[in-house]
Amino acid sequence: MKKRIEGLKKRMEDNGFDLVLLMHPQDVYYYAGTSQPCNLLVSLKEEPVLFVRRAWDFAKQETTLENLKFGASLGDLTKYLSSIGLNKGVLGLEEDVLPARLHRRIKEYFSDFKCENVSPLIMEQRLIKDEEEIDLVKKASSIYSHIHEAVMNNLRPGITEVELATKAWAAARKAGHEGVSVHRRWDGFLPGEGVVTSGENMWKISGYAMTVTGVGKSKAIPCGASDRVIQKGDLVLLDNGLNYQGYHGDIARTYVVGKADERQKEVFSSLLLIMEEILNHIREGIAVKDLYELAVNKASEEGYQEYFQGYGSQKGEYIGHGLGLEVDEPPVVGPHTDLKLREGMILAIEPKIIIPDWGAVDLEDTLCVTKEGCEIFSPVRRKLYEVE
Repeated sequence: MKKRIEGLKKRMEDNGFDLVLLMHPQDVYYYAGTSQPCNLLVSLKEEPVLFVRRAWDFAKQETTLENLKFGASLGDLTKYLSSIGLNKGVLGLEEDVLPARLHRRIKEYFSDFKCENVSPLIMEQRLIKDEEEIDLVKKASSIYSHIHEAVMNNLRPGITEVELATKAWAAARKAGHEGVSVHRRWDGFLPGEGVVTSGENMWKISGYAMTVTGVGKSKAIPCGASDRVIQKGDLVLLDNGLNYQGYHGDIARTYVVGKADERQKEVFSSLLLIMEEILNHIREGIAVKDLYELAVNKASEEGYQEYFQGYGSQKGEYIGHGLGLEVDEPPVVGPHTDLKLREGMILAIEPKIIIPDWGAVDLEDTLCVTKEGCEIFSPVRRKLYEVE
């Protein structure tokens, strides 16, 4: 954690920040080692201070920081800053996740500070994972082997999407899944078991994300498993954001109930070629935009550009994303990202072909970028699984 604090201070100094106040649980956990309700103050000259709002005993036991104070109010923070003579300057806040009302209150209490968004600096630092983080993502990804086994043992005509999702959920939880995938988006959510969808539900794309989303059980949560009864010949998709000790893997596989027909085999074969085209070009130094262009060109070559990453107005301009403490971290692997890949980045690569009135096929692998390529963490083969 000390190296992470030092890295944050260096970014603060380079970007003109005098003080950073972190409240978002994943950011506090990253720098302080606890996700208990705490506020973390980091200044350029002083040691970081963790103000514990609740659960003092937990926070004291969990954190790697030495300087802890009990403080549940913004007034406690400003009193401390006055005691060390830090009463003005540029204050960094996580403006992408803080509620508007809390942001206003902070500006009232820190009225002599100029408030700026520090989240881009935090997410930039979190782009590159250390060895411990990479190991945790590996373990998170390995949980999918238990989900896969549950699908192979339980997917039959007559089971509902929800029933299959429950079997997969139980297997994942027993294997160490924390039970929730954490999103940085304020409107981001997924059912704990991820997406389980089949048949005609596979081309019904909810507005939550431009991908295979499922339709859910109601319009209140319009994604994930529904009460649809799975039938022989159906394509079935599982897409799981898996959380192990705070770190995420993200894996999707496509199954068919019984023997795949010729079109199912042909469409999946093209998707596999698209995925392999992407994976074969991942390495340190390649531009994210170039990866996306390679994927689109390969989809066009295979005759599926019209249905690649969606169709019509429901197309997503991306083929993947970063992940770590949150399942939707930078970078977006798409045409609008000006970034080159670096060693130690964790990505989820997720090409799919979605054809209305037919179905969809999807593959998603979690991997770590290396100098010469990538290390793939997904524990099951990339193939169309026939379940009989």
